[in-house]
This record gives sequence, C-alpha cells and structure tokens, in this order.
Amino acid sequence: MNLLFGLLLLSGLAHAQHSEQPLKESTTDLRNQLVVFSIDIPNDKKTFQLERTQGLEYFLRAKISGEETIKKIDSRAASKLDREFSSKFLRCQYELPSGPGECKVTLRLSMKGESQEICAKDDKKSQEMASLIQDLNQRF
Repeated sequence: MNLLFGLLLLSGLAHAQHSEQPLKESTTDLRNQLVVFSIDIPNDKKTFQLERTQGLEYFLRAKISGEETIKKIDSRAASKLDREFSSKFLRCQYELPSGPGECKVTLRLSMKGESQEICAKDDKKSQEMASLIQDLNQRF
C-alpha cells in the first residue's frame, strides 16, 4: 500500500514540474478593435490612432517616445475627428501635388485600409495635416 501511495506521489510531483504557467492574454484583440485612422510621425517618434470597439466605444491612443496613453472619447468627438482626418487625408491624396525627387517620409497616414506617406518636400500636405496633429498633441 505504501508503495502504491509513493508511486502516485512521485508521478504527481513529476507532472507538477513539467506543467507550464499559462501565458498572459493580449488586451489588444484585433477582432474587437478597429483602427479608424492612424498618424505616424517617425521623426518625433509619435503615433496617434482613433480606435473603435465592437461596442461603439472610441479611444484615442498615443505612442510618444515609447510611452503609450489611451483616452476614451465620446462618439460625437470621435466622429468629428474622423470627418476632419478623412477630409484632410483625401485632400492630400488626390488634390495636392507631390514634389518630384527623393522622399524622406515625415508623416505616414492610414485610413480604413488606405495609406499614404507624406514627404518632407511636400509642404502643402504637411500644412494640411498640421492643425489636426496640433489638436491631437493638445489632447495628450
């Protein structure tokens, strides 16, 4: 009897040594969040994103020099930001000309699957986005 109990104890200890701790779950499940728009400023190491959850909640996310901040905003403010960004994005993409020559990227814009890069030589495009970027900077 003692032998049987000893074997069960040893097998239980051996199993406990080889069991793994569960991995932490990610809090950024892409099925539940949609990035409405994104502005990446590589020179300043900044990224701004407007995100929407399945529950129609809106969040502004800022990554500034590696530190991340998230702020919840109401749907009215999110809608206003989305309209402003969309207007500026489309104007930069289709109405304002790009300068010739090499491109040193100063802004990367993304909106619902479309993206564009704004170069240092494209002053009009940079000026078009400046007021929105200033507004986002003030929010953080």
